[in-house]
Amino acid sequence: MGEKTKTEAVLDDYLKTLEEVKKQYQQYVEVSELYKLPTQKEEKPVQYQPPSPEHPLTTNTIRIR
Repeated sequence: MGEKTKTEAVLDDYLKTLEEVKKQYQQYVEVSELYKLPTQKEEKPVQYQPPSPEHPLTTNTIRIR
């Protein structure tokens, strides 16, 4: 009863391989988190107020040096 059959040996190898793959995948997930880029938000266009007497575009003055 101490000897493993060929099927049991293959299953043991398969399970060991799955465990190794699981560990490697976990490492991959941890490393991939480092390289995640922040998502870009759409920037809204700037809305400028039209000029008004309270806020003109210029001071309507001339400076001579």
